[in-house]
Amino acid sequence: MRALLPEPVEPVDIHECYARDWLDRGGVRVNMISSVDGAAAADGLSAGLQTPADNRVFAVLRDLADVILVGSGTVRAEGYRPIKLGARRLQLRTRFGLAATVPIAVWTPSLNLDPSSRLFAEASPEARPIVLTCAVADSGRRASLAKVADVVTVGEQGPEPGRIRSALAERGLTRVLCEGGPTLFGLLAAAGEADELCLSMSPILAGPGAPRIVGGRVWDGGPRRYALRALLEEDGALFLRLTAR
Repeated sequence: MRALLPEPVEPVDIHECYARDWLDRGGVRVNMISSVDGAAAADGLSAGLQTPADNRVFAVLRDLADVILVGSGTVRAEGYRPIKLGARRLQLRTRFGLAATVPIAVWTPSLNLDPSSRLFAEASPEARPIVLTCAVADSGRRASLAKVADVVTVGEQGPEPGRIRSALAERGLTRVLCEGGPTLFGLLAAAGEADELCLSMSPILAGPGAPRIVGGRVWDGGPRRYALRALLEEDGALFLRLTAR
């Protein structure tokens, strides 16, 4: 893999590239993948767009995060499990001054999650999942999930993106990596809570009918603007690091 911006470099230390101006500042970083025709999935899953380089970037971004934030639809579709770090990745996290565990936080206004799924059943006590929901969510589902996760209210009638960030920060989780899906990304970006976008662009045409990387309701106030900070390339796939203006 080679870096094209800010200066051409080959090969590149991917961890250093994504750690720069991130570890001290923190914030909400969104990681998404898109085909060249704008699709966020192929055959219904993001895995249909992935390349070996994308998988490496995916792991690097997790290595540099305090917590993974993801929507419940993505959890169900992608079969999320707790993050298990091997010796090498633990050494990398120590190098960057990060904790040895990376919990997963799930945004779900409906609490439509299976408490017996692997995400909860296989989680260690040190990386207990966090479930982020709203006050009007079903009390029975809340009680069931509270047995296997920390259930936190971050909205009254609906989502309040700023409270998602503050609820995680209260737990010392200030470097938030959001892995989608499109609805959650759209929610964060519309509210100005998506500080950075790490976009993998796969050299694939997915064809008509696929979702885009941003979903949900139409935004008020027009487009949100991002500035390109770094660009990597490998085997025709592009990896863009963009920050909100």
